[in-house]
Amino acid sequence: MATTQAVQRRWLKQADLFLVLLMAAAIGVGITSLASIAANGSAGYLKRQLVWVALGMVGFLAGAVVECERLSRFARGIYTLNVSLLVAVLIIGHEAKGSVRWFGTETVRFQPSELAKLLVILTLAALFSRRIEDIQKLRVFLLSVVHVLVPIILIMKQPDLGTSLAIVAVWVGMAFVADMPVKRIAVFLLGGALVLLLAWKIGVIHDYQKARLMAVLQPDADPGGATYQVRQARIAIGAGQVTGRGFSQGSQAHRKFIPERQTDFIFTVPAEEGGFVASVFIVAVYTALLLRGWLVVVSTTDLYSRLVAAGILSMLGFHIYVNLGMTMGLLPVTGVPLPFISYGGSATVVAMTSVGLLVGISGRREALVF
Repeated sequence: MATTQAVQRRWLKQADLFLVLLMAAAIGVGITSLASIAANGSAGYLKRQLVWVALGMVGFLAGAVVECERLSRFARGIYTLNVSLLVAVLIIGHEAKGSVRWFGTETVRFQPSELAKLLVILTLAALFSRRIEDIQKLRVFLLSVVHVLVPIILIMKQPDLGTSLAIVAVWVGMAFVADMPVKRIAVFLLGGALVLLLAWKIGVIHDYQKARLMAVLQPDADPGGATYQVRQARIAIGAGQVTGRGFSQGSQAHRKFIPERQTDFIFTVPAEEGGFVASVFIVAVYTALLLRGWLVVVSTTDLYSRLVAAGILSMLGFHIYVNLGMTMGLLPVTGVPLPFISYGGSATVVAMTSVGLLVGISGRREALVF
């Protein structure tokens, strides 16, 4: 009993609870944005998101209390579950807007590809940590590539380019922390670029995805088509000026000029209604979250836990960078949600569970890093 209490006191002392505050701040921005949308006749998003956040808290607590290093024992079963879900959704999944990504109904959905990112992190960390002595060898490099290539191919068939690229980012971040040779990481990225080019040539990349990619290079082309969302998003961000138009007063989102304003383009709501001040606050919260996450990575002595933390950080960083970049017209529109802020059940639960794992890992470090 005394030993258990000592461990609990140590965990509370060393756990990076500032991560919880930062996550709560981002969730608060998301709830406020959805409340603004609800004030103009779309209350369903807010009500459902509150349920997702509640479920996300369960995932967060589970991630915080589990001993992360023990999960490596179940890597084979986790990987099998991941692939099975991705195959099943292609066979019996729900189709919406030309994609087959969900189980469930129009209102209640589960998206296996969102969970797949976290499951890839847990299993890839096991692969790297068990072969860390041979990390410089070609065999380990090839094994890790095949490890992520299977879920990437299944996710691309849905099709879901954004999530596939997120898994690529996860591999890169975890390989870097595992001390994979830089030239091998470069080969992986070059190979990925060549595969993407081949997919473009043979038609695996759909026409609407091609249009989104080309829209970045030709932002003034097709103003009513591929570039429409980005043009309207930039108008909304610019209209916010310094302090914004005020809660529920944004014209772009509430007059429905911006499609998917509750998910992929939700940043436009606080940017227009809260202006430059709100935008800087959001960026500051995310920056602090990523920096605190990096402190967890560098201060964790258990290799498996360190790699899991690196994967989570890579996943969140990719989502933040790509979502904000596409909203501002700097990157192609790829359907990547903004962590904790965008409406969505699977994405919210997975992101909150991931931060829970980070907090749990931080509590079991050898020493607290300030």
